[in-house]
Amino acid sequence: MKKILMSISALALMFVATSCEPEEQKGNGGIDFDEIALDGFYVYGEATGSEDITADYGMAAGLNEVTAEKRGGMYEKYIVLEGGKEFYLVLNEAGKYTNYGATLEEYNVTELADNPGLAKVKRGKLVIGDDAPAMKVDQTGLYHIVLDLNLEGDLLYPQIVVADVQWGVRGAMNGWGFTAFDAVEVNAETMTWKMENVDMPANGEFKFAYGHGWKIQLDDAGNVKANTNLGMESLPNGANIKVEKAGLYTITLTYTLKGGDIANGYTFTTECTKESTLPTELYMIGQDFGGWDWASDGVVALTPVHSHSGAFWTTRYITAANGFKFCPKKEWSGDFTNLGTDTGYTVDGGNCFVAEDGFYTIYIDLANNIIAMEPAAVYGMGDCFGGWDVAKEENKFVAEGTTLVSPATVADGNIRMYTAAPSAITGVDWWQMEYNVFDGVIVYRAAGGDQAAVAATAGQKVTLDFNAGTGSIN
Repeated sequence: MKKILMSISALALMFVATSCEPEEQKGNGGIDFDEIALDGFYVYGEATGSEDITADYGMAAGLNEVTAEKRGGMYEKYIVLEGGKEFYLVLNEAGKYTNYGATLEEYNVTELADNPGLAKVKRGKLVIGDDAPAMKVDQTGLYHIVLDLNLEGDLLYPQIVVADVQWGVRGAMNGWGFTAFDAVEVNAETMTWKMENVDMPANGEFKFAYGHGWKIQLDDAGNVKANTNLGMESLPNGANIKVEKAGLYTITLTYTLKGGDIANGYTFTTECTKESTLPTELYMIGQDFGGWDWASDGVVALTPVHSHSGAFWTTRYITAANGFKFCPKKEWSGDFTNLGTDTGYTVDGGNCFVAEDGFYTIYIDLANNIIAMEPAAVYGMGDCFGGWDVAKEENKFVAEGTTLVSPATVADGNIRMYTAAPSAITGVDWWQMEYNVFDGVIVYRAAGGDQAAVAATAGQKVTLDFNAGTGSIN
């Protein structure tokens, strides 16, 4: 960490004037402003551990996560700050400098949707000029600073937010929960976090995030939010990072003190250290499913369960008298009817059978040797079905012949729907077995990201024919 050459008394002297010529400030504060070439906001003070302000301390134009666009008057910076020592923000305008600060107080964001649940966040009302108060953090570490000048008047007041950054990952490795990196030694110039033996499915996706969140909400209405995640190309709110092969990965994230866009200061790597031997495909064949002919289009390709390596599922109408079985390939080699922990069906003559005709959900976990079958439970989800409660009975589809039909939507909104995992299976969230209807075809989310929105109006019903792979919304 750079040696601090500036005493607190000297720092206080530096703030006598709101704005002045560079040479005057250099003489008063002991900090050399001559290396700042561009107009903009910079972080400076004892807490930065530096005697100089350079371009590396420049703040980036802020991104409003709500609109996914740069927001006028919003600025961001990731930077290491020393606990108990002072720092300010300074605006450089053609060689003249203005001080910005705030009295920071704890800001509880845990009750707000998608806000960091673990990070310590502070916020204060912006003060400009001679009276700008010095800011401090309690502990030395990496921090995310957000300045919003409230140019559009949609915030309660112009503000500065300072959040404690503890990086981790959210994605297929943890069901989009949060797994923190182990702590590393704090260094003002660069830090690298590493996570080993991360189990990822084929085409699995993830992002870096801090504090179990996606964003920090700056206003009560939720119209302005600062990102707390990094995706592809280390961009805030960037596309999900994707791996191709299933297996164990070493994931690293490196921070370097650099000015300009936030992406300038971050790089990452993903290295597959052990490729998975679990099948990436699974098929079901039977009298009703291809007529025992592997070349038939009627053979069922089971859908991967999102974020669960080696797990597959399907919902189908099954005739009790007709048997079926499974295989990782479309051939009579490696086919099976049992794995070890098997529930909801029987085996006779080397084939699987269910007790009676009807819709069933089949869940196969090859990693844990489980097959579970159960009468299918399909539900609508989202605003048009009255909310986001899981397994809400009034949102359950009912059988009409060989189709399943939803209750009528109760409001305009986007339709989402899913099949619940059998009761013998735990740890599977609703969206991990999700699908929707596009151009009359049922399209499964599988291991991918959110599907495109499908709008509906109040009073419409969804009809699904899983065996044919078709659906309608009317």
